[in-house]
Amino acid sequence: MPFLNGVPEGELPPEAKTYIDKAKRRQRSERISPGYYLMANHPPVLKAFVEAFDTLVPVPNRFGTSQFIASMLIAHAKHCGPCFDASRTFLAKIGVSENELDRMCELPSELPLSPRERQFVDFTLRVARDPAALSSRDFQEMARAGFTRDEIVEMIGVAGFWALATTVTTALDKASRED
Repeated sequence: MPFLNGVPEGELPPEAKTYIDKAKRRQRSERISPGYYLMANHPPVLKAFVEAFDTLVPVPNRFGTSQFIASMLIAHAKHCGPCFDASRTFLAKIGVSENELDRMCELPSELPLSPRERQFVDFTLRVARDPAALSSRDFQEMARAGFTRDEIVEMIGVAGFWALATTVTTALDKASRED
């Protein structure tokens, strides 16, 4: 028997319903990840997750499609199946083919991106994978490439959100399955 079950739509506590509805509006869909319904068991966690998503990964965002490519690669690197699938689904909706998606994960260095988009993806992925390995040189390099301090901090926020999302989603996914 799973350790956690999602809260059915009709049984959502009022605060959880507010944040589930907010997530649906953001995603422009009545169907959202089952993880949201697992978080509904503890509305403060759901609230923090939804608010972090809104704050750290704004819509619209200044980094365009490359932000969703970065999220897919972060999810891939952190082995978060639900996050990876959600990112791929979004990228497919905006016209990225299955072959392109597969190639992005196999050979991220060959992504068909502009130099600025590539730097965004590479930096964000490095931040999410191993922020302790960053040096002042990394930040100076981003500034020399034309990124403002605000943009660099926003990239760190994107990486931070996806690190949070992969942790929460992977753990909840495991708690909702039988071994």
